[in-house]
Amino acid sequence: MLNVINFRERAPRSGERERHPADAEADIANLASRITSLHSRARGEIDSAVLMLDLAAQHAREIEKRMRDPSARKDFDEHIATIERLLQVAREMALKP
Repeated sequence: MLNVINFRERAPRSGERERHPADAEADIANLASRITSLHSRARGEIDSAVLMLDLAAQHAREIEKRMRDPSARKDFDEHIATIERLLQVAREMALKP
């Protein structure tokens, strides 16, 4: 059986490149860098969203001060209080690593 090929020792095909441990390490480092970058960008987006929602809650409080109907004002206050509690949870979660 002289024409038997050991597939583990075959030469790479044209267009294929051999994978060296250094290439794999570079790929892993590149992937880790990209993940870190995406994570950082996502944290920035979350921080911006929390800030905008906080600003919206402050505006809602200003609107509440101008409401004349006590019943509507009370309902509105309850909704804003719920939003503010959820915003506090979001702030705390955003601070976690």
